[in-house]
Amino acid sequence: MHTSTLILRISLTVLLLAGSLGAAARKTRIHSHNDYEQARPFWGAYEAGAASIEADIWLVDGILHVAHNRKDISPNRLLKDMYLESIRQVMERNGGKAYPKGEPLQLLVDLKTDASTLDALISLIREGGYTACFNVKDNPNAVQIVITGDKVKKEHFCNYPDFIFFDGLPHIDYTPEQRKRVPMVSAHYGKFTKWKGTGQMDKADQRRIKEAVRKAHKAGSKFRLWAFPDNENAWEMTRKLGMDFINTDHPDRVAKTL
Repeated sequence: MHTSTLILRISLTVLLLAGSLGAAARKTRIHSHNDYEQARPFWGAYEAGAASIEADIWLVDGILHVAHNRKDISPNRLLKDMYLESIRQVMERNGGKAYPKGEPLQLLVDLKTDASTLDALISLIREGGYTACFNVKDNPNAVQIVITGDKVKKEHFCNYPDFIFFDGLPHIDYTPEQRKRVPMVSAHYGKFTKWKGTGQMDKADQRRIKEAVRKAHKAGSKFRLWAFPDNENAWEMTRKLGMDFINTDHPDRVAKTL
């Protein structure tokens, strides 16, 4: 083989590998777990480039509060002020985009009170004029709002407006119509492994997670494990296994690592 031809082939191989690694790096992004407990809710994760930001909400006396536990509810921590207004601000600043370059962003909302909490959320979005911020059907660059938890049965997905999506479960079978409302599936990492984030994960556990990721991707959904270990070794393992989100309480540190 001519030397120049060999060099060309090696160069092309290196470029292809670099492209593949770049795609993998873009695929796994930050999920800011329990974001409302950050020093700067929403903004810290947003500035770190998070693709997903989580807020737990409670409906108390007709008002949507953000908190992990009922005892933490405060009149100074409202969903409207902490998240909806912030999202409207960045959408207006970026000309109808969540991020200036069109990177995706989802608001993951965990319903801590019953299903009427979702009705209250929809009313707040509509009456507060936030619908355009979440209408990904008309604007793919809008913020996708995804409801997590087990408060809404899959048979009822169709009863909600089309700007509301749902976090699925990997063991649940969805109809094609229901699947359109499930952009992501999530599970507790303990369903797949007992790994604590140090050393190497058992190969059988890795295969089990990779298969769940493959199944989710085949169905058109992203995949996340919550409560996954939260350190640099675990972040790298998340990427290695092909999961779409690094579930973290440290979005700024993950951003620097990525």
